[in-house]
Amino acid sequence: MSTTAENEWLRQVTVLGVGLLGGSVALSLRRALPQTRLVGLARNAEKRRFLASSGIVDVTAETIAEACQQSDAVVVASPVDRIAEIAILAAESSPAHCLITDVGSTKRQIVASVGEEPEASRKFIAAHPIAGSEKSGPENAINTLFDEKLVVITPTETTSPELLEKAHQFWQLTGGQTCEMTPSEHDTHLAAISHMPHLVSALVAKIVSPEALPMAGSGWRDITRVAAGDPTIWAAICSENRAAIGSELKQVAEELERLRQMLQDTDDAALYQWLTEAKKIKEQSP
Repeated sequence: MSTTAENEWLRQVTVLGVGLLGGSVALSLRRALPQTRLVGLARNAEKRRFLASSGIVDVTAETIAEACQQSDAVVVASPVDRIAEIAILAAESSPAHCLITDVGSTKRQIVASVGEEPEASRKFIAAHPIAGSEKSGPENAINTLFDEKLVVITPTETTSPELLEKAHQFWQLTGGQTCEMTPSEHDTHLAAISHMPHLVSALVAKIVSPEALPMAGSGWRDITRVAAGDPTIWAAICSENRAAIGSELKQVAEELERLRQMLQDTDDAALYQWLTEAKKIKEQSP
């Protein structure tokens, strides 16, 4: 984690979208930099009251322009289909030195859209902390959500080295471990390791019969846990990364057909080998 002296530039941080991820960013920064002023965007009175009582942020603002004034860093924590639009608006009202980053689990389309606006492109460095929960809302935010979690930063060829260093410092302050890759590399990997598995989890939940549900045990609950995620958020993710996810689902369909054929052919030796290979891969995972 960066030293205090290195982080003196972070006097004020704005979170646009104080939900599970945005709230957890704020809480982790409060832990690391207690003197930093935290501003949260809250458009309705109920959320403003909750944020005031929870201590997640110090002050709230009703507009993006108000929230971003005088901020040294802005985190966009909205659904992925709105991140580019909000980042561009944040760039218009934030100081010239401001870092704008995000928490979206898709990157290619967001980076491309922001890149069309020179001022926003100059300030924006996309990021994705690989952390979360099937739960949502600021009431579920915690200050340890990003501890030891990978944070993927996706700079472009025009990203300044100084701003890139700030992005690494910022995300390391949340407790995350940063790495870099291109937006396309990120989306390809996330389709395989997160987006497709979420859809498969939802599929398992969707096809179970009502008569079987009373017999659901820990195995079914484990494999369907992420299916409880917010459909609005996940529909946006699938829309933004549809090509890579489609490619992964094609492989799933091919593997399912292979598995079905083994069962139909009573090829128990092949099935045993298939299960053994899957077990080995799982055991080698973090």
